[in-house]
Amino acid sequence: MIRISKVELAAKEVLVEMIKAEQQKYPMSLKVKDIIPLLNCSQTQAYEALNACKIPGAKKIEGLGWRINRDIFFTWLYSNEN
Repeated sequence: MIRISKVELAAKEVLVEMIKAEQQKYPMSLKVKDIIPLLNCSQTQAYEALNACKIPGAKKIEGLGWRINRDIFFTWLYSNEN
């Protein structure tokens, strides 16, 4: 059985609340222009990451371009922050 400390549990709860707060600011389907400031990267870097499948929840839709699932993106973004 894995034990989770009170600090780890509190940190997880804070993280979930941060994700929910950020999600409310964006549509369900993000565009490249939405993720650039969140990733603090250039447009070129964003497209390179998308083409290399480094951003989960992203799909390239013919005629529309890249669309990124908001909930998957923010969960990934916050889980990878130091």
